[in-house]
Amino acid sequence: MTAIKLLVIMIALGLGSASADTGGKDIVIDGINAYKENGAKAAIETWIKGSALEGSKEALSQANSIRQIEDFYGNYIGYEIVKEHAISDRSSMFLFVINLEKGPIFGRFQTYRKADNQWVASHFNFHTQATATWPEKSVFGE
Repeated sequence: MTAIKLLVIMIALGLGSASADTGGKDIVIDGINAYKENGAKAAIETWIKGSALEGSKEALSQANSIRQIEDFYGNYIGYEIVKEHAISDRSSMFLFVINLEKGPIFGRFQTYRKADNQWVASHFNFHTQATATWPEKSVFGE
């Protein structure tokens, strides 16, 4: 079977990487872009929109924590998505770093695909210490 026929079959079966579905990565990046442009509160609001966390005072309070980190580490300079992992067909986990002028914010972000196929945040954590939010093997290796 030629490679082209195999690719067509995989796409038809939904197994190919040509799918527009990113496992929720877009929502992670949208929130980081909102952070870059409008600050921590805008990021949190972007991340929780449409999710069970929307309107949660606990989720919004994380914006205050991020602002406190900014007081020590300075302004946003970039981000890196370090690990993406599909937990199931409808949930994914992302580990990422928001780089500030004097130090990092380590983020762990869990996404969920609702019945209408919209990806939303189902959980997220941020900390200046990688081991406080990431699995140890992601920090130290195997």
